[in-house]
Formats: sequence, structure tokens, C-alpha cells
Amino acid sequence: MIEIKDVLHLLGDELKDGTEQVNRFRKFIEKEKWPTEQIKKWLDECINESKGAHDPYNRAFQDLVVSLGKRLGFEIQYGRYVGKSGEENYDGIWKRKNGDTIVLEVKTSTWPIGSVSQLGDYLDQLAKKEENKNVFGLYVIGKGDIQPLIEQILGGKYKDRMRLILYDDLMEIINLKEELEPVIGEKQAIEKVQNLLLPVESINIGNIVRLIIEISTTKSTAAEEQVEEKVEKEVIEEEEEPWTKAELLSYLKDATPYQRLLLAALVQVDKEPATSKQVTFLMNEIAKRRPSEGIDKRITGRDIAGARAGLKMRRKPLKKEDIIESSWSHAERDYIYKIKDNYKQIVIDWVKSEKLWIKEEIG
Repeated sequence: MIEIKDVLHLLGDELKDGTEQVNRFRKFIEKEKWPTEQIKKWLDECINESKGAHDPYNRAFQDLVVSLGKRLGFEIQYGRYVGKSGEENYDGIWKRKNGDTIVLEVKTSTWPIGSVSQLGDYLDQLAKKEENKNVFGLYVIGKGDIQPLIEQILGGKYKDRMRLILYDDLMEIINLKEELEPVIGEKQAIEKVQNLLLPVESINIGNIVRLIIEISTTKSTAAEEQVEEKVEKEVIEEEEEPWTKAELLSYLKDATPYQRLLLAALVQVDKEPATSKQVTFLMNEIAKRRPSEGIDKRITGRDIAGARAGLKMRRKPLKKEDIIESSWSHAERDYIYKIKDNYKQIVIDWVKSEKLWIKEEIG
């Protein structure tokens, strides 16, 4: 496995502002091919190896944290490692499409951290420069006692514009986004996790309640779907009705990319029912051959469960039956899936019309 020390060694064991080594390092860590688990190990390595503010591991940690903004749907901007008079000396910036801006202060440790007024000054300067009142500050901390810093923020004039998060918790937010994405789609998943990082209007606590409910509902639906898949035979609820062709096509029209790939895979398997391994293989093949679907990461069985949960969330209010049969196979020691026979041709035609048919391409 690639370690940060190996990457730094190739770059001369140092990172300095404005150098080509820094540009190469940032392009390297931004690559979509790195799974979240890999990024987390790099961050852990930086925390364990960092010896001080000018240490290359400390600087690598700063850039890794800033780069995470891309995974959360922000436009990112890297800052400086060393402050310079007359320059904008923030560690990084995350910007939302609507203009909401987060100024990052990244620290491997809470010692030493001076006054939070330094970050506050950055917020004021940027808000004035861009004529944007929605500029907020976020401390991302590696380790140490965070309570004194929390008390500083609460006791200062920037308490409504500053937040703090440990890097472990930031990684959990990224994991949450990846869990929600196949269920509710990338756009909604990004919106929900970004809302966690931005200050919520504190007088109306209903805003916080709604955000918690929205996230817990989508997560519990996905978990419920995973439990249902362990049942050998699905129970058909009495109120669920069959689909007409027009109704089903309308339903398929709103499928998320993960749901589209799941349905496309299920009608292109060589043998029915197909195992989870066969389905994920085909989903990855379709994603690779159809980059317009926007899925760059490796698809796993968890993504099948998320896509199934999202399909269920949309069909339940319609009181329509599931178009996918699923159960646990003792013989295969895996989950197995198939599109119900009476809907298969409709789905095949839809898959072809959406340019997701690759069967002939892969032989």
C-alpha cells in the first residue's frame, strides 16, 4: 500500500509554498481512484509522524484535509503553509455552489493554537473582499484537547460563524455521504452533508431536528433494505399493486446513477438469478464504459443495498410492488437478484434507450 512517506520521498521530502512539488502532490491526492479508506490511512500517518508546524507531514495533512472538500461536493482552494505579510494566509477554502464559503484552519494538534481571532480576521477579510456575508470558519483538528478551543469560540464574537471538527469525525461525514449517495442520489447526499458542516440557524432548533431526521431516515431505510435482503423469501404486502408500463417508465426516469446501473446490470447477467458478486462486476463494467453516469469509485455490495433502498423509498408512496426479487442463497453463499419476469422486457427496453446496454461490448 502506498504511504505518504513514499510520496514525500519522491518529492524530495519537503513541501514548500509555490513549488512544483506542491502542485504535483495536490494533483496526486485529489485523484478519484483513491478510496476513502486510503485517504484515512494517509491522514493517520501524518498525525503519527508529524513533528511540528514546518514538518512535511504536517503540511501533507493540511492539503489532504483541504482536498476532502471535493469529495463533499465543494469547490476547493488550497492555502499557504507559512503566513506571509500581505497575502491571504488561510489553510484552505471550501465553497458551495450557492456561494456559502468555509475558511479552513487545519491543525495536526491543538497545541499550540493561538487566538481564534486570527481565523476571524480571515473571515472578515474574505467576506469584505467577495461581498459575501455567508463566510464561515472551520477548525479541523488532528488530536489533542479541543475543549479550550471550543470555549474560545463560544466566548468570542465569531461563535455563530465558527465550527470545529476532529478529522476522524470529518471522515465519518464523508462515509455518510457515500452511504447516502446510492440511496438518494449524489446531489441530495452532498446537500445534506454540507449542511452538517455549515452553521445552522440556532434560534429555530427545528432546522437541526429536520436535518437529523432526514439523514436518519435515509440511513435507516438503507439498513432496513439490507435486513430484508437476508430473508429467503420476500413478503408481498397486500396493498402493493402491479405497475403499468407507463407508470414503470415514469418511475425509472427518476432513478439515480447507482439505481440505473443496478437495473442495467440485472437485465444483462448471463444467468438468473445473479449473485451479488456478478451484479457488482457488471455495475462496475457499465460505470467504466459509461463515464457519463458519473461514478468513478469501485462499486460494492453496499452500493447494491443503497440503490435498492432508494428504489424502495420512491415506490412505497406509490404503493407499487418491487420489480426486483432478492433472497439469500445457501448454495451460492451470497445474495441473489433478478428482475421480475413481467417487468424484465420493459426494463431491457429502457436500459437500451438510456444507452446502458453493454452486453455485446463485453462479449
